[in-house]
Amino acid sequence: MFAASLLKNIAPGVDIEVVEEHFKVKSGVSGTAMKIAETLDIETENINSVRAGGIVGKREVIFGFPYQTVRLVHESISREAFGSGALFVAENLKSKLKGLYNFEDILRPYFFAQTPDMLS
Repeated sequence: MFAASLLKNIAPGVDIEVVEEHFKVKSGVSGTAMKIAETLDIETENINSVRAGGIVGKREVIFGFPYQTVRLVHESISREAFGSGALFVAENLKSKLKGLYNFEDILRPYFFAQTPDMLS
């Protein structure tokens, strides 16, 4: 979502579609896909859902430019990824002050690391 919002800020008028894939018995559009649509300010009609086999989870955001497309894809191939993600967040919260944080707050320093050159 964070990378997708950065791209949307660069190209606000671009066509955007979301494709989300999950296991066969998962019903309805996933909450993650809905959150992506909300974050990118697109209609839920731009979400395409696929249900097949034992897919753990895949989300793809397609940015359709006039002569090219850019695709951001996240695919979970094992549910273990969710535990690893929780550990990543916990590690990064240790050095923060008490408060409420979202995942963007955790990721931002990795995208915009401040170097001494940037501070002058």
